[in-house]
Amino acid sequence: MDGLNLDKQRSRMRGEDRRALIMAETKIIFAEKGYRGASTGELARASGITEPILYKHFGNKKKLYIAVLTMIGEQFLDRYQGMVKRRAETDLTDCLLNLLLDYRNAAMQDHAGLHLLMNAAVESNDPEVTALAERHDHEIYTLVSNLLTQAQSQDILPRRLDLRVAAWGTLSLLFALQYRAKANLFEEFNERTIREINRLWFQSLRVG
Repeated sequence: MDGLNLDKQRSRMRGEDRRALIMAETKIIFAEKGYRGASTGELARASGITEPILYKHFGNKKKLYIAVLTMIGEQFLDRYQGMVKRRAETDLTDCLLNLLLDYRNAAMQDHAGLHLLMNAAVESNDPEVTALAERHDHEIYTLVSNLLTQAQSQDILPRRLDLRVAAWGTLSLLFALQYRAKANLFEEFNERTIREINRLWFQSLRVG
């Protein structure tokens, strides 16, 4: 009876709600099998729909894949930006000292999703997917750059510091965390280690 009720509820879903359900369910399949390994039949079954319904909402597998990647990227950025901005509003120095740890914590809330996002450009070998990953990285760069600019204006960081270089250096540390996630080593790359790396990074910026 519960399964029957669930099927009825799904049949009455609005288009927007159904799309959200399909993306949430197919994200798991894409994360497990990658773009090439996931068949449209398997993606449809995971969502409790038929292949024609899948095509109706997304057109083809590539468009579904891009929609899923976009969703993952936006959700991650919302989490990370929220953490960073809450800290910055209270104490900008504390925000900078926890920049890496907040990144890890935001990623750990959807480890599989971020893993999929990181592997997407290489795994699919598609220019559109690569451009999506680049836009994601640019959003993070902009966030970090704005924080450093604010810190310099408040004399937390020295005026002689090249903020562009500092921002790219920060991203290199964040990318290192991404590779740890890819290798499933987030747990080994523990909070104490990340805090110490963050402290040394921040200290180097203050020296200028």
